[in-house]
Parts: sequence; structure tokens; C-alpha cells
Amino acid sequence: MDTGRIKSGDESDKGLELHMEQVYKKITVDDLKNIDDTWDITQPMYWRVDIYGSYEEYLKSAEAFTLEQRYLLATTWYFLEVNNGGHWQFLENSTGIVWEDTLNGFQLFGMNELAANLQKIADCFGGRIPYDRDMRCDRLQEWMQDEKIEDLFEDADSFVYDYEGVYEDEYVRTHPEKFVFDGYYEMS
Repeated sequence: MDTGRIKSGDESDKGLELHMEQVYKKITVDDLKNIDDTWDITQPMYWRVDIYGSYEEYLKSAEAFTLEQRYLLATTWYFLEVNNGGHWQFLENSTGIVWEDTLNGFQLFGMNELAANLQKIADCFGGRIPYDRDMRCDRLQEWMQDEKIEDLFEDADSFVYDYEGVYEDEYVRTHPEKFVFDGYYEMS
């Protein structure tokens, strides 16, 4: 994997200095056949894909990547959030916008138990979790005192914490052509 860094000029915003760095990364099929951790191949997407706006903005910002790469990013966000604060945190934060890509990614990557687990959460929302963060948060707020929902979320969280099944890196190693990257991205 080739990586190169180019420092961009400093920008000032309300007294804060932002240091943006342009990073070149080349990820080849050979690199992908031997990966141990998907973070290195997720980084370009992590920095370029916008999860903070509308669903349409999210999709537009991900156009430079394959669908499989988008699914990989979604599952990465899911694990980061759920392992930190559970499904509640995943859905309450901006990351909840990727819920459907996470579900589809789990199915594509052969992580069917995790897909079924996430589907139980989606079923609480009538089968489809809102992409809009405010709508998700409003629903979560309504459920604050609902013990049945709380138990379901806790069970779903525990399932993820205890999961020892198939992981996405196995799919990446067997389908490396779907995850190659050759380009630049900016990171702060």
C-alpha cells in the first residue's frame, strides 16, 4: 500500500487553525488479499464520505467508491459506534444514516447473524430506520422509558459485543477487486 502526504495551507475559522493534509493512497489487489485490518482501506472513505447532511448528500459524497466500499464504511461506522455506546449511540449520532448500508453490507459479507440482529432494531422503527437524524432522535426520545425497547437494544448490543462469527475482512480478501483505491483524500 502506497501512502504519501502533502500538507495543505493552514485555514483559520473563528480562531481555530485547521490543518488539512492531502493524502495519496494506492491500495492494490495484492494488498487486499493479505489484509489483517480493514481500517487502512476504509480511511479514504472515512475522510471523503459525508454522513452529516442529508441522505442524498451522503450518497453523492460516496459516488467515487464502489457499493462494496460504501458497505464496508457503513459496517466500520456501525462497529465503532455500537462498541462504544451501543445501538442507541449508533442511531442517535450522524452515523445512523448508514444503517441500511450496514444491513446490506452484513448480508453481502456473509455476516447474516449481525444482519438479523440489526434488523430487529429496524423492526422497532417499522422495518425502516429514518435517515434523518432528528427523526431518529425523536423516536429514540419517545422510547426512553420503554423497558421492552430498552431490553431489545441491550440484547442487540450484547450480541455485537459477544459476536465471534464471520467478519468483513474475509469478504475483502476474497473479492479484492471491489476494494482497490488509487487517489487522494484530505484529512485533518
